[in-house]
Amino acid sequence: MDENIHDYEKASLSLEFESRQKYLDELRKQLEVLNNPTNTISSDEMIEQSREWYRIGHTIKGTAPILGMVRMGRVAALFAECWEWSYETNYLSGNDIQSQVQDCYIASRSLLNELQMEFEVNCKELLLEQKQAPLKEVLPSQLLGSRLLVVDDDRVLRSYLARKLRLEGYNVDEASNVETAIKLLKENDYQLITLDLMMHPQSGYEIFEVLKEDPMIKWLPMLVLSGRNDMKDVVRCFRMGADDFVTKPFRYEDLSARIQRMLLRHMEFALMAFNDPLTGIHNRRYFDLQLQVEVNRAQRYNEPLTLVIIDIDFFKAINDKHGHPFGDLVLQKFSHLLQSCLRNTDILARLGGEEFGVILPGITDLEAEQIMNRILEQVRREPIAQHDFFDYFITFSAGISSWNSNKSVQNWFQVVDYTMYKAKCNGRNRVLRTSYGMTRENPADLRLPSEKSITILIADDDRLLRTMLADQFRKKPYKLIEAQDGETAYRILVEDQPDICILDCIMPGMSGFEVLDRLRTEGTRAAKTQIILLSGRSSEEDVQKGLKLGADAYMFKPFSLIDVEMKVSKMLFAARSH
Repeated sequence: MDENIHDYEKASLSLEFESRQKYLDELRKQLEVLNNPTNTISSDEMIEQSREWYRIGHTIKGTAPILGMVRMGRVAALFAECWEWSYETNYLSGNDIQSQVQDCYIASRSLLNELQMEFEVNCKELLLEQKQAPLKEVLPSQLLGSRLLVVDDDRVLRSYLARKLRLEGYNVDEASNVETAIKLLKENDYQLITLDLMMHPQSGYEIFEVLKEDPMIKWLPMLVLSGRNDMKDVVRCFRMGADDFVTKPFRYEDLSARIQRMLLRHMEFALMAFNDPLTGIHNRRYFDLQLQVEVNRAQRYNEPLTLVIIDIDFFKAINDKHGHPFGDLVLQKFSHLLQSCLRNTDILARLGGEEFGVILPGITDLEAEQIMNRILEQVRREPIAQHDFFDYFITFSAGISSWNSNKSVQNWFQVVDYTMYKAKCNGRNRVLRTSYGMTRENPADLRLPSEKSITILIADDDRLLRTMLADQFRKKPYKLIEAQDGETAYRILVEDQPDICILDCIMPGMSGFEVLDRLRTEGTRAAKTQIILLSGRSSEEDVQKGLKLGADAYMFKPFSLIDVEMKVSKMLFAARSH
């Protein structure tokens, strides 16, 4: 470890010296521009020259102190202040502009002489000594290889930051303008971006709009660098989504520490928000976001994309026979097996219960079918876990379909989900591939084994909604009963004992919650009846309340009718299977 730190320190010192040398070469060119003004004729040319002088002064102000040239930065700040008026010229006439330029040129001449003197002094100092850089800490192992994007139109500062960050162990890309930055953001996956606000010709604010609108990069941490210590800029940046704001000039050590902390915190938040705590793989929230991301990517590059949904066969029996701790172990072992059989670019998530989703970029449905069959063969052949010193084997059912740009992402997911349940209906322990031809109006017909007459109660005071739901289920041989108030729903639940009850939370007489509470208190609910609670409020508190009172599932309004049908099919199939 000590040797690594020593090597890093030597490399850092060498980089400090080399960066100062390159910066002084760049500064020489900038001073030549300031010392040789163009003989301007028109007011527009005067304005453009004044703005160029302001940009040069503004750049020196931000970069020179970072490389140890603090006094040069102070002088440059005063120089830039002289020419800042050039960005607010709407109220000036041609004669006024000429007079203003003349006055500013006289006022800034002494400052330009000071910049020239500082330049010469720093050149001499560079030949005599290298200032010692402070000892750096070794980058935390979880951050090694993190990919960063440095966006700044100051070539010297951009190169300096990129090279310093690479020395610490990051992978770094550079962009000198907004257009290049946006292109890189869309083509690559980054963990953080540093953004200079004041660039030419577009400002850094343009990138905020891109981040906000693109689901691929909207969660990307952003650290803003600015040469203006303006509270309006700070507030605007934070409101637009910035995670931190640093004013030039800054100490590199401070910037490095901020970047490390932002990356570590983002990793912690992502772990909590997007990972399943039991298996350690991604959760449904992350899966849904990445599904849209991969669809966008597949459309942009015209590449194949395949979705797989996997469900462990007879998992409820595992929990019932061996207990939930062993069921959890099976889920963990199966997750690990899937991960070991997939590529790093594939996206695996636990969608809920014993159901898993896999996104396979660049893979056709035929190739995905071969991959899943190999995994299924391995699962059949090798025990997933041990229980009471006995090997325990499982199987799974999987549905597969490739992306079709003529359909929606939601419909695509439903197609694959239906295909997986069709695999279960056909005997489980198999992989089933389907074309993307099923539509919302023409869903796959999932026939339950040994299907008997099924009764569905639709309890809702909204007559139109009851009619729509009833029409959705009439294409199957179901017996449909309707109730427009809670009292009627309770009576039907007790007397007719339907297989499924779709129960609205808010109804006249008795609410859905009150119906559930009365069924639980009086013990009159039939064992076979499964209840889907409907709510117009997206409230986690309502969900927990409904589930505690005995609801089997929860759906928020508005919902698609096919989602309700799919939910009912799953519940009925699970009930018959177990």
